[in-house]
Amino acid sequence: MTDQRAKEVRHRTVANRRRLADQERVERSDRWADLIRHENHFNFIKMHYLTHFASHVRRFGSISMYSTEISELAHKDQIKDGYRRSNKNEAAQQILSHYGRQHALGIRLQTIEALLKVEGVIVVEDSGMEMPTVPSRSTPRRVLKDRMKNTSTLTEICTALRLDIHYSNMMEEILHFIRQTAADDRRLPADSAELVLLSVEGFAQLEIPVPDVQETDRFQIHRARCTGTRAFCNGGSRNDWVWVQTGGEANYGDLWGRVVARLLAVFKIRNIVSEAAAVHRLALVRILDPINGGRFYIPSGHI
Repeated sequence: MTDQRAKEVRHRTVANRRRLADQERVERSDRWADLIRHENHFNFIKMHYLTHFASHVRRFGSISMYSTEISELAHKDQIKDGYRRSNKNEAAQQILSHYGRQHALGIRLQTIEALLKVEGVIVVEDSGMEMPTVPSRSTPRRVLKDRMKNTSTLTEICTALRLDIHYSNMMEEILHFIRQTAADDRRLPADSAELVLLSVEGFAQLEIPVPDVQETDRFQIHRARCTGTRAFCNGGSRNDWVWVQTGGEANYGDLWGRVVARLLAVFKIRNIVSEAAAVHRLALVRILDPINGGRFYIPSGHI
């Protein structure tokens, strides 16, 4: 029987072998297409949840409690990392020991941070620095960084950033802001002739401390960039989107006084004409007005 099959294989031509291989390939493709057509579907619970998310967010707020991120990260931190550090021989006991050590060290670090907080120190995430607390301010301040060259006046800032806003319009906005602030010895002059004489420093980055979701005494540093039309890191320009508080919670409907804006420029002005010589940190933004006054659009659930 074996000799007969070998003789048949020898008599097959190259064309026949190619034809048979093509037929088998087509059959496999047809079987695979039938399997996909009959067995694939989206009728499972994870896809069904999507139809309820919009209404649940409107009624209950964030749906982070339904996220699988926590369990996935726990599987990585508690199981996978421990297994990689074991010698793969009776790994279960070594995984438990590894996680126990990690947990003990984490508790020790939290105890140290609590003691530092009692002594008047706030730990800032992602910066490697400790900031002493001040009774009147319990959170770190916003910090301006990446000082720009040749930006000692408002005109030079417009030129350096190549803003699509005219200098006179920028001056108008600043004067409008000054008139809305309380009149005291620290306020900037409301006269444009005096304002242009003040010393100005332009920056390309604003560091914003944001409280952590679960530990509000810890802060994550978010960096907002504004480079005008200049390239950022050999790429395109950066004018990041930021949230701006424009008034009370009655403004902008469901946004509660917050509105999205594009950051155009950040700078410092030193009021040298007053005795206090106060430094004012200002930002020029272009506000994105929401449709429907910032209220939810019921059919889509979006603003």
